[in-house]
Amino acid sequence: MKTHRNTQKGVTIIEFTVIALAVMVMILGVIEIGRYVYSLQMLNEMTRKAARLATVCYVLDQKDIPYMDEVVKNYPMGFAGDELVIEYLDDSGQILDLSKFDELSTAAQSSEFSKIRFVRARIDGYQYHFLSVLSFIGDGGVIEVQSFQTTLPAESLGVVRPREDDENSGAIIDC
Repeated sequence: MKTHRNTQKGVTIIEFTVIALAVMVMILGVIEIGRYVYSLQMLNEMTRKAARLATVCYVLDQKDIPYMDEVVKNYPMGFAGDELVIEYLDDSGQILDLSKFDELSTAAQSSEFSKIRFVRARIDGYQYHFLSVLSFIGDGGVIEVQSFQTTLPAESLGVVRPREDDENSGAIIDC
């Protein structure tokens, strides 16, 4: 009687290869999902730091805040500074248009400055790119990330008030 043992040589290596491939794909998928979640946390931290800087930096530094070192070191891969938007809000939460703030007279600047009650930093238009293992998600591995935002009450806004006991101390505007 002849055994079938010789016809099954190599089947174990094929089974191992198939299972190893499936396990490797799962491990890479878990790593990629972890990278995605970490990027979301970085975006959250970035808006928090940007909003904090905006509460203590002068209004004209609005466009510079996304490029400050404290914020830049939290950029996830593929992030551009113009995707971080800094907005100044009044007491009802409406956005104040401060695009021409530096062109206003001193009285008009004071009037606009006094309306600022909150500062908001938000992410707008950031797309996350998955690696090839998860490229079937979204549009070829690219998904639009939800809008992250942090809103804080306005503080000094970069203006340090003069001290009453020192006549030579004028208002200091610095970030």
